[in-house]
Amino acid sequence: MSEQIDRTVLPIRRPPFQGVVNRTLGGSEPDWNFVAPIPAPEGAPNVLLVMTDDAGFGNPSTFGGPISTPVLDRLAAGGLRYNRFHTTALCSPTRAALMTGRNHHAVGFGMVGEFAGPFPGYSAMLPKDCEPFAKTLQGNGYATACFGKWHLTPDHMQGAAGPFDRWPNAVGFDYFWGFLGGESGQFDPVIIENNKAIGTPEQDDFYLPDAMADQAIEWLHGVRAHGSDKRWFAYYSTSASHAPHHVTREWSDKYKGAFDQGWDRLREETCKRQKRLGVIPADAELTPRPDAMPAWDSLDENHKRLYARQMEVYAGYSENADWNIGRVIDAVEEMGDLDNTLIIYIWGDNGASMEGTLSGTFNELTTMNGVPLTDEQQVQLVLKWGGLEAWGSELMAPHYSAAWAWASNTPFQWGKQVASHLGGTRDPMVVHWPQRIKDGGGLRSQFTHINDVGPTILEAATVPQPTRIDGVDQQPMHGTSFLYSVDDPGAAEQHTQQYFEVLGNRAMYQDGWWLSWMMPRIPWKLDPETLKQFAPGVWDPENDPVELYYLPDDFTQARNVADQHPGKVKELQELFWQEAEKYHVLPLLGGLTTFFGMTPPLPTQTRFTYYGDVQNIAPGMIPPIYNHSYTISAELEIPTGGADGVIVAEADHLGGFSLFVQDGKLKHTYSFVGVQEFRQESETRLPTGSVNVRMEFAADAPKPATGGEVTLFVNDEPVGGGRIEHTVPARFSAYAGLDIGRDNGMPVDRSYADKSPFVFAGTVKRVVFDVNPQASEEQERELHEHVHKALAAHAINA
Repeated sequence: MSEQIDRTVLPIRRPPFQGVVNRTLGGSEPDWNFVAPIPAPEGAPNVLLVMTDDAGFGNPSTFGGPISTPVLDRLAAGGLRYNRFHTTALCSPTRAALMTGRNHHAVGFGMVGEFAGPFPGYSAMLPKDCEPFAKTLQGNGYATACFGKWHLTPDHMQGAAGPFDRWPNAVGFDYFWGFLGGESGQFDPVIIENNKAIGTPEQDDFYLPDAMADQAIEWLHGVRAHGSDKRWFAYYSTSASHAPHHVTREWSDKYKGAFDQGWDRLREETCKRQKRLGVIPADAELTPRPDAMPAWDSLDENHKRLYARQMEVYAGYSENADWNIGRVIDAVEEMGDLDNTLIIYIWGDNGASMEGTLSGTFNELTTMNGVPLTDEQQVQLVLKWGGLEAWGSELMAPHYSAAWAWASNTPFQWGKQVASHLGGTRDPMVVHWPQRIKDGGGLRSQFTHINDVGPTILEAATVPQPTRIDGVDQQPMHGTSFLYSVDDPGAAEQHTQQYFEVLGNRAMYQDGWWLSWMMPRIPWKLDPETLKQFAPGVWDPENDPVELYYLPDDFTQARNVADQHPGKVKELQELFWQEAEKYHVLPLLGGLTTFFGMTPPLPTQTRFTYYGDVQNIAPGMIPPIYNHSYTISAELEIPTGGADGVIVAEADHLGGFSLFVQDGKLKHTYSFVGVQEFRQESETRLPTGSVNVRMEFAADAPKPATGGEVTLFVNDEPVGGGRIEHTVPARFSAYAGLDIGRDNGMPVDRSYADKSPFVFAGTVKRVVFDVNPQASEEQERELHEHVHKALAAHAINA
């Protein structure tokens, strides 16, 4: 049957009936192929696509790094290592290119999914004429599933009202279990299953990476139980090693003392191992430390201990991810599927992240919200939340120092966000397929790119790229299959030209030459003073300094030869602008529009009503209460004897708010990103029966991080209050949600942690947010601009 199928148009038309139909069964001839499901092509492999997060070329032991990755080692020993594989340098853009096989701007993801912009290359809306390759596999007889991080659904589309056409189930996945946004806590994620938020698991020992592996294995077993010959595709996208760096002591303590030598010596040690393994040439030069980063030997002993612990946790977190990936692969082997399963294991969706600033941070949301903290303040806040031993626990949302990220990207320059340099774009990849690969342990050095993965998988499955899906003509994929390189290590590379651009950092690759433009902005700096130099009419990208590298002779980008080859510089400059126009890269900085006054229209909704059974509202969809006055009111039914519990809560103790009843009193707690907590409570106990409670926040002014006065009301009578000196300007959490009648996940107020989720013992009929109490139109417009600038800063770091 499969030889007769036209697979270029999806869905595939049912085959014509080849039997005979008479008035009765007498003389009728059946055609059983007519009722058979569409099979995958004969001999097609199963596919397991694995990608980790915020991890660098110099991290895994397989590529000379200090982090033990025995699963990646095992696959490399039986498969192939690719040492010139490239990503886009940022989360959502890489995932968009991976899923669609096309350049990230061409599918609307010049920026991350949290921040949809007003230009085609920055819309965060996967276009219908560039459907993900998963939809092609699904339409060609594969069972398909996605586990873990998605990050391709716009922020404003992550609620129960949808639309769901850019959730995983709509773009090719039969089953989804994971999270939609850019990151998640490992102990308290808000889990999405298919098109529904199922919330935060309540078991005490829950750990997301373990649960992801459990879910994937269960799905694989189910597929095989119901279809012994069914081909399957699983996309396994880990939350590690993105912040928050959460892992149990069992894993982090394995690395005690392993990083006491510091980041400078670690890079030297890693580079030597890389040369011994052959993953970089013997004559490769180790690039120097940037001036923006301190020498390890310049630090005092207290800071050295803090920084060493940061890397210990990151390493344990990363090794655990590899271990759980191994559990999934073991299940594939136990089912007898390993020989004909194509495994593509990509270590990182970009280079290691420098977004923790130089000091690292106990709570990454301090960086995302632009809260300026000195090194000493960071140390004191680490002590406040449990000290070094709590780094990696649920009490913090930690991110290591940017200098560790630089070391993680050995031997290259820079890291995540920096698309102009290999530290941001080059990541390890291992391909394993026993039935096809004959030189296990081999190395491949052809230029490859994240947009090559989809074409490679389709070629391996002998499935053509469709010309039409669901009635929509499809754009050709931009990537090039690298399957040719599997059989021939010396084959000439076929992906010979590729542009790179993220946040103005850009590069043009062609036939071994790499032209770089890095904007004069350190990746973790997004303050107004820094961005002022890039305002419209001020910044001319033609004036950015250029660097030119010839990678066949300079593997690490250590020798800038721009002065020696001005003709090549001009040629690649012109080529970049041609590619930028073709693939919707323009306007440059199109993902930063709100920083420069281009804000969306004022919202019309100012009141938001939630009924008592609503939970797990995504952080990007909570009422816009930031940076101005607002009220929260609730209609309660309190039984005789009283009722304690949470009325409404958002996020957790590291940033969030909770309106709750404790010991019969109305209370309000507001956490300013874990730096300060502000509490108010009523002077008397609440009455019983039908009760209306209200919290009013009167801002000092409509501006980012404004302070203000809180007043608590019961049945319209003031009963207490107090002051909040600072409010969160952009976002309480990157993943924790808003709940009515309970506080799921980590509690906002640790005083009721032992009662979590502290369900309200009475009835919450409804909760109403009013985000526009008596504001003028001019104030609202000014505030609107402030809010979107703050949200943009958050989105970049997501």
